[in-house]
Amino acid sequence: MNWDRLSEIDYFLAFVNFLETPISGVALRIFLHGSKNETELLLGLPGTVDQWQVDFQSYAVYSATAEDFTSLPARPHIGNAYHIYAESSLLSYLKRHTNLTEQELTRHINYRHFSFACMEHQVDVVSAAPPMIELLHASKDFI
Repeated sequence: MNWDRLSEIDYFLAFVNFLETPISGVALRIFLHGSKNETELLLGLPGTVDQWQVDFQSYAVYSATAEDFTSLPARPHIGNAYHIYAESSLLSYLKRHTNLTEQELTRHINYRHFSFACMEHQVDVVSAAPPMIELLHASKDFI
């Protein structure tokens, strides 16, 4: 799959935008740029970065935090720039201070913390279902 690239060690992401959608089956859409070269992400010249769309069917929480105010959880995860946590500080907080645990029991689901470590932003989504990830446009260097 092309989206496996998001989990590569030397692949970098930049947050572009969130969109809460009226589209059936898509509650939250995230736009990201990606590249193996951080400088290309900073410059953002046409054709030099990959353009990604990440769709979540539903979510409990989402946020984009400036990286200056973010600390990555020291928990086991899958991926490098794209992380999936079964346990994290965010999930623990939500379980203590919201009805997330009740929702899991009532709906027979398990929430996970999906995280994108982007240049200048940390993007976090708590959802019971994994996202649908699509490469909208590949850079000229996409292999």
